[in-house]
Amino acid sequence: MQVQKTSILTTVLSEVLADLAFMFTDDGEFDPPVGERWLDTSISYQGSESGSLRLTCTNTFAAHLTANLLGMESGEETTEQESHDAVKEFMNIVCGQYVTAAFGTEDVFNLSIPEVLELPDTPELEDSEEESPDVALLSVEGQWMQLLHIQSA
Repeated sequence: MQVQKTSILTTVLSEVLADLAFMFTDDGEFDPPVGERWLDTSISYQGSESGSLRLTCTNTFAAHLTANLLGMESGEETTEQESHDAVKEFMNIVCGQYVTAAFGTEDVFNLSIPEVLELPDTPELEDSEEESPDVALLSVEGQWMQLLHIQSA
């Protein structure tokens, strides 16, 4: 079941990016950008199953997501608050899609309000299914992001 969840994470993340923000994943070897600010956004769900999702992404990705969600013209600047709000809304949609894909439509799930934190340092992202099967590490238009699923006991 664990490998299936990884596939679900990757699929849901890729589909929401494409359908909502017209952003697409690309191939590449993971190489975290130097000097980039990172965000950590989390949301939890409760129902027949409980857990949380954590998205770690660069501020540059968040600004690009914001511009696409708001239909901004190229070159328009986004504010920090707009970027944080966009990432929260994105995570709300990702979590809703994830619980439906992973657990079906029979049960009702309650989602928490997403929270965004700015990270003081470049995070250590992982993409090893052996160490943590509930992680998706993707490059989106040259920006790396990680979506982590944490199942509650």
